[in-house]
Amino acid sequence: MDQNKLSREIASFEGIWEGGYFEGDPLEPLGKSTFGSYGYVSVLYATYLRCIKPYVKPDTVALEIGPGRGGWTKALLTAREVWAMDALSAEYNRFFEYLGHPPNVKYIQVKDFECRDLPEDHFDYMFSFGCLCHVSFDGTSAYARNLFSKLKSGANCFWLVADKQKYDSFIKVERDFDIWRGLAPKRRSMMPIRKIFDAIASMKKPAFRKDDDFAAGQGEWHDAGTERTCEMLEKVGYKIIDSDVGTIARDPIIHFVKP
Repeated sequence: MDQNKLSREIASFEGIWEGGYFEGDPLEPLGKSTFGSYGYVSVLYATYLRCIKPYVKPDTVALEIGPGRGGWTKALLTAREVWAMDALSAEYNRFFEYLGHPPNVKYIQVKDFECRDLPEDHFDYMFSFGCLCHVSFDGTSAYARNLFSKLKSGANCFWLVADKQKYDSFIKVERDFDIWRGLAPKRRSMMPIRKIFDAIASMKKPAFRKDDDFAAGQGEWHDAGTERTCEMLEKVGYKIIDSDVGTIARDPIIHFVKP
């Protein structure tokens, strides 16, 4: 190894980046960087990187609650087995049509929260996104209890739940997460498109209902709450790893394991 060459390499940094190299502020949600317009990822991709990619391997046996069409299921297909439970049929959701009929996926249409069709001590990973926010706290609690014996010790679990307190706090600062404001605050030519995006965003804002206010098919949100859900999971016997992984500013995703 040429030590003189390495010394010259260190010396070559003299006089550049005066004041210290500064890429940007990593704590600012839409902070600008030298990556420009391609320096951003969706919350879905960020959630995949945080909650799925590090845990789902070729030998994983994964369980998903509420897959819908199978958007997240597609991200789980590297697992040896993927079991999906949903209140609606696979045909109604066009589930296998979207996924292309992968042989390692099993689909169960549930009629209750008993989870009786799942094998015992079988799963080492569990994921749910955009489902339990529409389930009552009692229903979510029933899932937590009835799935406990289905999971292997050490199983990593990720659940998105509804939390009105976090949602209300987010609404107060939602401009900080406005991609239009972050990337093109002075651009006028895109205003018609901006109005379309604003209209879509307003349509998708959740309507929260009380625990006992159940109306089938409305798709409104039950305010489970992060703290209350974590307390419930701990009482069942799970260990909370992270009460909110933080990939979504509006909604919490709880990371917990079966000890």
